[in-house]
Amino acid sequence: MEANKRILGGLLITVAIVSFSCMTGNKKNTQSGDILNNCPVVAQYVQVGDDKVMVCDQKLFADTIRLPLSFFTEEMQIIKLDNRDEALVGQTAITASENYLLAHSGYPPKPFKLFDKTGKFLTEIGSIGQGPSEYQSVYDAQLDEANDRIYLMPWQSQKLLVYDLKGKSLDPIPLCLRCPKAKFRVDTQAGTVAVVLLPFKGIPAVAWTQDLKGNRLNYIEPGYLEAPMDFSNEVTSGKNIPGVFDVNILCIAPTRVDSLYRYDTEKGRLQPTFTLKFPDADNIPWHNYSEWPDFFTGNTSAPPVEIEPGMLVGGETIHYIVDKQTCKGAYFKLFNDFFGNQEIGWPSGAFSNGYYINNIEPGNLLSNIETLLQEKDLTESMRKKLTDLQATIDENDNNYVFIARLKK
Repeated sequence: MEANKRILGGLLITVAIVSFSCMTGNKKNTQSGDILNNCPVVAQYVQVGDDKVMVCDQKLFADTIRLPLSFFTEEMQIIKLDNRDEALVGQTAITASENYLLAHSGYPPKPFKLFDKTGKFLTEIGSIGQGPSEYQSVYDAQLDEANDRIYLMPWQSQKLLVYDLKGKSLDPIPLCLRCPKAKFRVDTQAGTVAVVLLPFKGIPAVAWTQDLKGNRLNYIEPGYLEAPMDFSNEVTSGKNIPGVFDVNILCIAPTRVDSLYRYDTEKGRLQPTFTLKFPDADNIPWHNYSEWPDFFTGNTSAPPVEIEPGMLVGGETIHYIVDKQTCKGAYFKLFNDFFGNQEIGWPSGAFSNGYYINNIEPGNLLSNIETLLQEKDLTESMRKKLTDLQATIDENDNNYVFIARLKK
């Protein structure tokens, strides 16, 4: 239907809205409510068309709070990756499933590598090149353990590369459009692929759903989301809630008012869920949004400055968190209480695919431990834990992966 091809313009447009107050007095003593209990209400829900959207006002944030990783996750594991030469990885992204770790290619490009959760190297996935089932740079990946599949989305690609968990190359999935940068989700059992891409001018869709043969089932025109032809811009998706395909079209050049969305693949529409009102509507900072089971999180930085023609640099980045039920929020810093209370950089983006993951080189890990051991308020049990770990690390080791499952 024609209505399914279009999305709303910018969320903050002149429309008739109905406000919904957040629940601040009748929420039971859940951990989710308690952790921000003393923080102010910084947002409200408004009705925009068929959607209830949280609109957060940055001017209402007050103090910065420190939050422990253990509040959001289950127990953390530290996994030492296999030391064989063919298993060596760089400080790259890791995608996790129940029993596997998929190390991304990084730069310069290397083949993806599959490990089990003990750190044992299993196989390389594909290879670097321009031939069939080969790739250079990959923008997104999916590890589908339940269906014995790994899917890779290269940059500027018109197909998804497909492998099984033994590394065998399978027939690729043709895509309806060439994707400059895109996030995707394959439902192997349903036989569908959902794609959200960075919609440069001239690209007819920002999102679509298709079958595994490339036949389009529905699509959404870019509308307001059309992005300038600049590869500084990104499309992000945390995929931290089962069954939810969240997406943020992140425009850096130029910045603009925007929203976090959920892609409803059955109805073929992008559903706005969260947006942030900035103090100066004429000077929008670099920013990003993400969604966790009980919270919206995000970050903003000082307005970008052009230090030389074509080169922009953002200012200090600050991170915030808002409780979905109470609408209370604060700026925050996340610390790893499983690891000497070390501060976690980029906390609003610390989770992906339902896991906190930090892939760290052994030399950097040793430096971190040495710094933490100098803290006077370190408990004796934590000091012993860090000292014992320190004694097992060699600078020639492969990387170590810190991993903790996000609580549902």
